[in-house]
Amino acid sequence: MPFWPYAKLILTCWLVIPYFSGAAYVYEHYVRPFYVNPQTVNIWYIPRKKDIFSKPDDILTAAEKYIAENGTEAFENLIHKADREVRHRSNNGYSIFDDAYRY
Repeated sequence: MPFWPYAKLILTCWLVIPYFSGAAYVYEHYVRPFYVNPQTVNIWYIPRKKDIFSKPDDILTAAEKYIAENGTEAFENLIHKADREVRHRSNNGYSIFDDAYRY
């Protein structure tokens, strides 16, 4: 493709030249959201049934199975642990990914 070197040059200039703020645009729209809003880890194991025609398990069924296997106290501990992790992430204090932080 004969225009590929020109496309790379234009993209590099857009990213590097401060007048265009290309690098800031890429950071704010593509990189920063991954750090500001971290994806939560799914703590629920929802097994898939082998039969195609059977009803798939939902979150309530998985919770009931977990309680039946491990007991209500283990389920409550799991809920409290997940709640503490969410609170710890939100009350972590000032970080460079806060909205108030500017360069």
